Amino acid sequence: MQATNSASFAEQLQDVVTEYSNLRILYDGNGAPYLKGVLDVHDDERNVVGHFLIEVHCSEGFPYRFPALLEVGGEIPNKDDWHKYENNRCCITVLPDEIIKCKHGISVSTFVEKHAIPYLANHIYKKLEGKYKNGEYAHGLPAWSQFYGELMKTENKEKWMDYADMAFGKKKESCGRNDTCVCGSGLKFKNCHLKVLDSLRDIGEKEVYGFLNQLYVR
Repeated sequence: MQATNSASFAEQLQDVVTEYSNLRILYDGNGAPYLKGVLDVHDDERNVVGHFLIEVHCSEGFPYRFPALLEVGGEIPNKDDWHKYENNRCCITVLPDEIIKCKHGISVSTFVEKHAIPYLANHIYKKLEGKYKNGEYAHGLPAWSQFYGELMKTENKEKWMDYADMAFGKKKESCGRNDTCVCGSGLKFKNCHLKVLDSLRDIGEKEVYGFLNQLYVR
């Protein structure tokens, strides 16, 4: 892990424990700081509806990747269907979605507020209702297929490759910003798949083609 990433992470921890009084700064065996403590989940009326013993560690790529969230209290089963690994690390979303969410860098505080707490709240909902409130991704390669299908607004995998080729200059864009979109939606290109191409560029050529080539769509 790069020292600059760790330093950036460490510098932000005091602000987080000030905001979340049940969290503490601890140090692992290598002297690296991390957060540990109880994180409360509130309903819309600010009533506590659940709490989780968690850890937040610096991760490779931070702040352009999420910090690592671990649920260590055993409230969430270590099972694929609960999006939690055997090592207690929580699977918050698929990698390309994470890259987009972190494209400008993410702070530890924002991660806790916008991603960790909603992840935990969703598990409370599942325990009560038997399903996640806003749906969920599958596991492994199917999860990535699900993400890219939603992003590219089609399940046609040949079109996925076409859009990737357009995004990374391997194929010329066949319409201007104000022309009708290439997908046939009737919307202007700038209001439709131009945004898709921008998102693909945010994810990055290596990541996008690395996934698409696994589908043998060429």
